[in-house]
Order: sequence, then structure tokens, then C-alpha cells
Amino acid sequence: MDIIFEKTKKTGIIKLNRPEALNALNYDMAKKFSYQLNEWEKNDSIEQILLLGEGKHFCAGGDVKSLSLGGKNTNLKRDFFFSEYKLNYQINNFSKPYLSLWNGVVMGGGIGLSLYGNFRIVTDTTKFAMPETAIGFFPDVGGSYFLSKIKNNYGIFLALTGNVIGPLEILNLGLGTHYCPSKETDNFIDMYIESGILKEFNASSLKKENELIDKISISKLFDGEIKTIFKKLKEHDSNNAEILLNILEKKCPMSLAVTLELLKKGKSKNLKECLEMEYKLSQNMVNRDDFDEGIDAVLVSKHHNPNWNPSSINDIEQNHVNKLFEFNSKTLKL
Repeated sequence: MDIIFEKTKKTGIIKLNRPEALNALNYDMAKKFSYQLNEWEKNDSIEQILLLGEGKHFCAGGDVKSLSLGGKNTNLKRDFFFSEYKLNYQINNFSKPYLSLWNGVVMGGGIGLSLYGNFRIVTDTTKFAMPETAIGFFPDVGGSYFLSKIKNNYGIFLALTGNVIGPLEILNLGLGTHYCPSKETDNFIDMYIESGILKEFNASSLKKENELIDKISISKLFDGEIKTIFKKLKEHDSNNAEILLNILEKKCPMSLAVTLELLKKGKSKNLKECLEMEYKLSQNMVNRDDFDEGIDAVLVSKHHNPNWNPSSINDIEQNHVNKLFEFNSKTLKL
């Protein structure tokens, strides 16, 4: 089974059970997850929720590989995102304590399953990222909501580059709520199930992993339009800026332009409005050739050399971006 539901004492336990796929969320899992959460919401014998990933990792995101391989003539691209975003909002509105253990990789759709709960437990192994610009998509599952609220343009930086951050950065940005050493997670879970108590651990032993961005000003470089950001990085006389520019030049140009516009729009919206906006955008983005091209390059053939169209941000005008945000018949009512 791809997803397992158990009850231990007064705790409803949800386990993502696709370790061979880093517990990527598929359509069937999303539907079952939503149904069970609704049942536990009404069940007075369930007082709290625990969300885990089987194996070494929590969740690498949504199973976008299956969406692309499903072909053009399928409703899966529509139905999956519809179910996923509704589940994100359902978790946000869930009335009982909801805890996720962030072991290993926590990316994309995995963030959407956990960020809107009450507690996110960070371990020594946690790696957090929103890498969607590498596959011709954009940081979704409410990315326009939570990334746009991160100060000093750090959310923009994460959204555009797909940069992976470690435990200390995750905690400092308020994305994780508690730290637990990896060797203590079993005891931590047992205590939570037994009493609902979250054992506190000192995170002072954690070290910053991302020296690259400590040495340059993210707030200044990642400010302005996408072409402006590229220009600033090109003109910044440092190896770190050159590294970041090389990273961005490999991403899907339209994804970069759309992502920046998305975060600007999301800054003034609530989660409901952001998810509804993202759903409309998703249905335009998944039907562009860049989406299939990116997934093939990163997840199927794995040649990591996609042919983007357009191939450069210099070929993108604002009206091209605006068109992808225009109304389509696919709407999400939350």
C-alpha cells in the first residue's frame, strides 16, 4: 500500500509508503489521505495526527513523473492538482494537533502535506527545497503564499534556484518548528503518542550549510524583475554570484518568469486565494511542452539537458507571462 493509516492510542498515524520513490505523493494517495483525515476530524477518539515517511526520507514531492508519462489525453494532470491543493487546504483547516517528522528529503508536494499543520520536526538529515523551476513548473502547494512571506527576498531565492537548505536554515526561517536529533526520533514519537508532549532539544550543535549565500546579499540581488535579477548577478563581481547565475541559466526560463510573478501576486493573498490562483496556473503550465521536457530531463531520461522553449529569459515578454495567469475553465473552489 502506498499510504498506511493506523491508530495508536489517541493518535492517528499516516505513513507515506513509497520509499523507492522517496514517498512521492500520487493521485490515489492524495484521495485516501483526504478521506482519512476527514474521518479522523469527526472521530472523538482521535486527538492528534502524526505524519511520517517510510524509510530515510519524508516526501520528495508530488509524483509529477506519472503525470507526464500519462500523456496529453488524460485528466490526471487536472485531477491530481485539484486533489492535492484541496488536501493542502484541508490540512490547514484541520482542527486537531498535526505533527510531521521531516526526515531526509522534504520537497514540493511533501511540504504541502506538512507545512500547514501545527508542528514540523526537523532532524540532522532534513533537506528542504522547492525545485519546480527545473522541470518547467513553479513552486506550488501554496508556494506563492509561504515563500512570498519570507523576508529579505529569501523566498524568491529559494523559489527561483530550487536551492536545498539544511536544518538550521529551515528552523531560522520558521519553516520547521522543532529540532530533534535523528537518533532521538523514535523516543520523540513515542512521547508524542503517549502524552502529546513535544520533547525539546537544543539546536545549537547545528551548523549553517549554505556558505554560498552568506557571502552575498540575497535581498539586493533577488530584487526586481527576472531580467533585472539576471543582470545584477552578471554584474556582481564574485564567484558566488556567478555560481547562482549558472544555476538559474539551467532552469526553465518561463518557469522563472512565472514564479517571480506568482510570488508577487501571492504576497497580498491568503492561502485559499493562493491555492486557487496556483490551480488555474498549473493547468496552463502542465500543458506546455516545457513541463514534459523538464520531467524527461530530470526524472525519466535524466540527461539534465532540456531544450526549453523559449530558451532564454530575454525572449520572454510580460504579456507572455500574463497570459499564463489568465482565466481558464479549470477552477478550484475551496
